[in-house]
Amino acid sequence: MFAHDVLPDGPLTVTAYQSMAFEPGTAPLIAALVSRGGRVLLPRIAGAELRWVPITRDTEFARGPLGIMEPVGPSLDPVPSPLARADVLFVPGLAVDRRGRRLGQGGGYYDKALADVPSHTNGGPLRVAVLFDDEVLDVVPSTEHDCVVDCVLTPAGVVTIEARTA
Repeated sequence: MFAHDVLPDGPLTVTAYQSMAFEPGTAPLIAALVSRGGRVLLPRIAGAELRWVPITRDTEFARGPLGIMEPVGPSLDPVPSPLARADVLFVPGLAVDRRGRRLGQGGGYYDKALADVPSHTNGGPLRVAVLFDDEVLDVVPSTEHDCVVDCVLTPAGVVTIEARTA
């Protein structure tokens, strides 16, 4: 997977996440983003929400409530949302369909975090799901509150999303 396939040039604010064992490994992606410069934010669970922590090469990590390694250190103020000010958001998922509908793991953390972030077509950040190739499907179940993504990064490359109406 190559992050540069979806990243514009120049210094950026980018979010990523620490992958779990059954997800595509994001450690190389995170290392590449940190060495590229700009600002890299990783999530930490705080109750029912995600808080975003800027990371560097020296950031320490500790196991969080779901067993995921989370950054230690101060998080950014959640209001206004740091995600709305980001350029690119790398997000996890179990599957994404050809219209960009993302199936999460059921906790709703990303759906809540992205609820008030403008879509990319409305001036918000580019939303990129990181998945295995076989997790891009024709249709996934979705509800009104489920977040959508603009493209998918897989080991085979970038999958573009069909144009959406409404």
